[in-house]
Amino acid sequence: MIGETQLMVESELQSAPSLTPLVSVAITAYNSAAWLSRAIDSVLEQRTSFPFEIVIGDDCSADATVRIAREYHDRLPHVIRILERPTNLGIQRNYYETFEQCRGKFIAWLDADDYWTDPEKLTVQAETMESNPSITLCCHFVREVTDQGTIKRDKSPLISAGSYGLDQILRSNFVPSPSAMFRNGIHRLLPAWYFDLAPITDWPIWVLAACTGKIVLLDRVMADYMLNSGSAFAGRGAVFAYKMDAEFYEKIESVLPAKWHPLVRAEKRKRYESMAYLYRMQGDYPAYRNAAFRAFCSPAPMENVGSKTKTLLAAVARHALWRFQRRR
Repeated sequence: MIGETQLMVESELQSAPSLTPLVSVAITAYNSAAWLSRAIDSVLEQRTSFPFEIVIGDDCSADATVRIAREYHDRLPHVIRILERPTNLGIQRNYYETFEQCRGKFIAWLDADDYWTDPEKLTVQAETMESNPSITLCCHFVREVTDQGTIKRDKSPLISAGSYGLDQILRSNFVPSPSAMFRNGIHRLLPAWYFDLAPITDWPIWVLAACTGKIVLLDRVMADYMLNSGSAFAGRGAVFAYKMDAEFYEKIESVLPAKWHPLVRAEKRKRYESMAYLYRMQGDYPAYRNAAFRAFCSPAPMENVGSKTKTLLAAVARHALWRFQRRR
């Protein structure tokens, strides 16, 4: 049911001239019929003094996603554009091609299952980025909510608001995707390997943004981030997360100046050591040995030699014991 406030907002958008948008809201969707209306409504509720557009990139959904998007387009044709894919592009390519169709100076990221909770979000972020050209990425805190509506965390990420650089974003991906607004064009710096890195979609873009400017985290909760049980990461566990991080570090070094390589390698080693520990706790000693070996061989041979050697030797011993027990 459309509320009175939303009808007023849509009326203003319908009467507004078709101008080049300052902000493009990129909504990517795949079989997102259950959530898409909520995401679009949260954008239409934004109060701005500048024009914005909504670009919906659908990746060949088999449900009612496209029909819902068309209904919104029919109401607001000069605000909403739909990119309908005849075949499935895959998550990375869908993001990239959607960004390519954005006309705004800034791109605001919004997955179809997430939504914004503050009608001033776009205004606050656009004003922040306009005030300082050195800011290439602006983000804010979000609330983490399950698809059943349970609040898991009132405020994420667990860091302080402020300005951050390449050092911090390389150590961890602290930018929630529905909070991000970045300068249009950064995505064109993505290397070819990005399209093979699924389901990691946003972290390489944040790194590229930090290579050329600052990341600003605003002290304001302005979105709900859905912990959707059907997402690419949900329910996959800590080992899967560490694997994805390690693969990210294997790739990202190629786009960074040499002075950042030791940090990337150290973080990669930490992920492999964490994987080794979890495999050991699970009793999967072949996987434990392999992860420990990858940690030891991480391209920084003289870094933390003691820790790496201890992990590797323990893995070898555990694997030998496991093989002996299997023969008995």
